Amino acid sequence: MPENIDDRITYELDDQVVRIELAHSEAHNSLDPRMGEALRIAADRAATDVASGDARVVVVSAVGRVFSVGGDLAGFAAADDRGAEVGATADGLHAGLATLSSLEVPVVSVIHATAAGGGLGIGLVGDIVLAAAEAKLVMAYTASGLSPDCGVTWLVPQRLSWVRAMDLALTNRVITGAEAADWGLVSRAVPGDELAAVVETVVSTLRDGASHALAHTKRLFAEAQDRTLTAQLDEEARTISQLIVEPDGVEGIDAFLTKRAPTYR
Repeated sequence: MPENIDDRITYELDDQVVRIELAHSEAHNSLDPRMGEALRIAADRAATDVASGDARVVVVSAVGRVFSVGGDLAGFAAADDRGAEVGATADGLHAGLATLSSLEVPVVSVIHATAAGGGLGIGLVGDIVLAAAEAKLVMAYTASGLSPDCGVTWLVPQRLSWVRAMDLALTNRVITGAEAADWGLVSRAVPGDELAAVVETVVSTLRDGASHALAHTKRLFAEAQDRTLTAQLDEEARTISQLIVEPDGVEGIDAFLTKRAPTYR
């Protein structure tokens, strides 16, 4: 059964899949210090379950009519120290996002409906981002006189051209999940009534995959930005030579040659 973390997030580990779900739906999953701390706790727990080998995939999603409306602006405005309130929120959220992004297993995030502000940053944290085609994505920060957080100034330009990233950030243009997929901001967009089935297909594929190959593939992509092509080629050669003699490499090649489905550890 899912465990509730401070009435903000639920955490569940079942069949080697961790599911982290924003669950403060009555407040549209708005982001406040309690949500930030809950995400940090959930991410740390996921890291522990991954390190122990109990988890092979992590899924980040939300319940309710929206994925997240972003920061709790009413709560920030009512705080005695607005800066401290926002800072505490960001600290927790950013610690959780940093942990999730560093996990060696695949992270799948699911944007089923509107994701705004910091909620968009949470939605984009996955290695694979699945969105409902009709979901609405918007930065929204500058409309409230604020600057972005939750990693969107890093994530969005990494995936889009500079001019498209600036358009989203400075004008608060709203795009749909379908547009986001066309632009390359999310991995796939499907009709909302098909999203859950697609998520489970992707999750089962990753869970049953070769865990070391998945982990090293994530690492190679992440490290490539800091290497020259020559250095990256050397690292790719070293890694594939290592993996081919490991049990999963042996099993994967044997399964391919004998035309059967592989069974990985």
